[in-house]
Amino acid sequence: MRLEGRAALVTGATRGIGKAIAQALAREGATVAVHYHAGEAAAQETANAIRDGGGGAFSVQADVSQHDEVERMFAKCREQMGGVDILINNARRLVKGRTFMEMSWEEDYEPQIQVMLKGAFHCCQAALPGMRERGWGRIINVLSTVLGEKRARTNSYGSVKSALLYFSQNLAVETGPYGITVNMVSPGLTETERPILHSDDYQREYVDAIPMKRLGRSEDVGGAVVFFCSDEANYVTGVNMAVSGGKVIF
Repeated sequence: MRLEGRAALVTGATRGIGKAIAQALAREGATVAVHYHAGEAAAQETANAIRDGGGGAFSVQADVSQHDEVERMFAKCREQMGGVDILINNARRLVKGRTFMEMSWEEDYEPQIQVMLKGAFHCCQAALPGMRERGWGRIINVLSTVLGEKRARTNSYGSVKSALLYFSQNLAVETGPYGITVNMVSPGLTETERPILHSDDYQREYVDAIPMKRLGRSEDVGGAVVFFCSDEANYVTGVNMAVSGGKVIF
């Protein structure tokens, strides 16, 4: 197992991509903190499934936009598993699918910034001291192929993901001397437990444009994350990997 003895925190891990990432890390031997904001039952279900499969996991609650709650979450991680070697920033807000003129800063932009950008900021600042002390760390930020597709009705979501891209690349430069890598995965349209907010016609057209002729699966993203966390990626940092079946190539 490639991650035996490592401790991982996955934010937004109650379902879909986050859940699949947590399970993939656990299968490779990592102990996993399953973060949730409001879905306690779903987080506990994910942690239970990992434990039932022979892995180590526990659930932890926090509003990642709040510094004190993130500090409390990391304190629990230190208590339960000795710290955080691997940080996956996956927490996000659901996109409302509005046109730009239908949006408001307060309802559309601000919530995305608070969770995806501010949340990643708080979690990275909390994780880095321990990673630097150990001389090893992995940070993976979950972005989106929206960055390469420029889809309509994703202005707020795509703008914040773009900011997170620069944040990640800049952080990769700063943390490299300490044995810490910072990478990104950008899923395309993926089959998750959430309903996909597009018509059947849109989905057919989307799949037709994918060289591999299928939607992505959450497990595909989990595999990419495991690679970035493994020793095989020791010299890989600042990379944004599209997990899109070839539809988007960065």
